[in-house]
Amino acid sequence: MIFLLVLKEKVKKFYNKYNMYVMPVVKFVMALVSMLLLNFSIGYMSQLKNPLIVGGISVVCAFLPIGFMVVVLSLFMLLHLFAISVEFAAVALCVVALMYLLYFRFTPKQGYVLVLTVIMCCIKMPFVLPIALGLALGASSVIPVSFGIIIYYIIETASAYEVAITNQAPADSFKQISFIADAFIGNRAWMVLVIAFAVAIIVVYFIKKLTVDNAWTYAIISGTAIQFILLIAGRIAFSAKIDLVFMVIGTLLGAVLGYVCQVVFFSLDYKRTEYVQYEDDEYYYYVKAVPKINIADVDLQVKQINRKNTKKTKDINSMNRAEKDKKNTVPDLEEEDIFL
Repeated sequence: MIFLLVLKEKVKKFYNKYNMYVMPVVKFVMALVSMLLLNFSIGYMSQLKNPLIVGGISVVCAFLPIGFMVVVLSLFMLLHLFAISVEFAAVALCVVALMYLLYFRFTPKQGYVLVLTVIMCCIKMPFVLPIALGLALGASSVIPVSFGIIIYYIIETASAYEVAITNQAPADSFKQISFIADAFIGNRAWMVLVIAFAVAIIVVYFIKKLTVDNAWTYAIISGTAIQFILLIAGRIAFSAKIDLVFMVIGTLLGAVLGYVCQVVFFSLDYKRTEYVQYEDDEYYYYVKAVPKINIADVDLQVKQINRKNTKKTKDINSMNRAEKDKKNTVPDLEEEDIFL
């Protein structure tokens, strides 16, 4: 815990000093990784796979608000889907339009959560996010997380759809849209993830707001347990294709990440809790004050002492005696000289 607190102070100092460089780099990396994953998953439009285009768009996203990155990545995805089928692009456009109505209305500053959710789904580890998001951001993070999961499964459905339409004779637009809807709704995994993550985030948020000691610890334990139970129940009830190994590992890592968030954002010393009572003309107040745990990052510099240059205590005492004897003998000599 002490290590995390010291690291927190170092990161805070580093961010305060170089924040104008850190954020563009983070946004550049997120945009670059997202577009590379899109090109790898549904890279059906060869023009968008040009490294110069990918790098240039990533640089532009680095210096613009996070909402612009969400719009650019959505257009990037829609263009790839348009290369597969106009009908598929139209269905995805409806989902993206609904996402914008909710995203820009309620959580316009949490676009990085949406992008991060898609990235974590691509590496099969979205289970790490709900507990930390519930602690750090609150219940509003349900919206970007849910749409991030939906967008990932749209991308996953696109691959299956492309294989299906290449092996079948051309059909009319209505049949293609019906196939897309059946393929997407038939995959119940995204429903299970959305429900489990949304409930876990909301539970964590409301428990952490309670005025009890160690509320964040109870929130982490409760959220982890509820998330795991809902995932297991959904996997069994709906035959959802969720990897059990990744689910267990991701849920445990989510609890660990929640503990890190607790140390970083809500480290309290309950042993030094104080209670204060005071009143005014209308109310009588009972105040509970819990101090934060803060560790100053002190830079200690220790100089090496050369053993050869040190002197023993006996030598120092003998030198002090010699100096005293010398002082005592000098006045006597002066008196003798005077009498002579």
